[in-house]
Amino acid sequence: MRLPFRTFVFGLAAVLAGAVSAQEPTAKISLELNHVQATADGGCRLSVIATNGLERPVNKLGMEIVAFNADELVDQFLRLEFARISAGKTKILQFDLAGKACDSISRLHINDVLNCVPASVKDVYCPDLLELSNRTSIKFGD
Repeated sequence: MRLPFRTFVFGLAAVLAGAVSAQEPTAKISLELNHVQATADGGCRLSVIATNGLERPVNKLGMEIVAFNADELVDQFLRLEFARISAGKTKILQFDLAGKACDSISRLHINDVLNCVPASVKDVYCPDLLELSNRTSIKFGD
């Protein structure tokens, strides 16, 4: 039995509409732990690269990061903030952990992400927008 062309078209349109609405957003904010180096005072300098892959600017991206020591114990809570990152642009942030040698840090865990969307947007959980990568020996992320 053949379906009338009109029924086929409406059915196909319904299937395609359902597939499109079920897709996850593909735009992300990429964070890369790019480099670690010892500082003159025995601390550790970390370089983080953020790329805004969203279609809108991020006015102030805030992150709460937890540093773990070599024994995998919570050592320090850090607050990082990137100033405005325009859509499609990259910013680099360096921060120093005074008195913490790089080899004494085993992991950096992103505990929370704040301000990734305007305050008027209520249905976005900022940590879900992150795409993490790492070029160092320190574990980065979850």
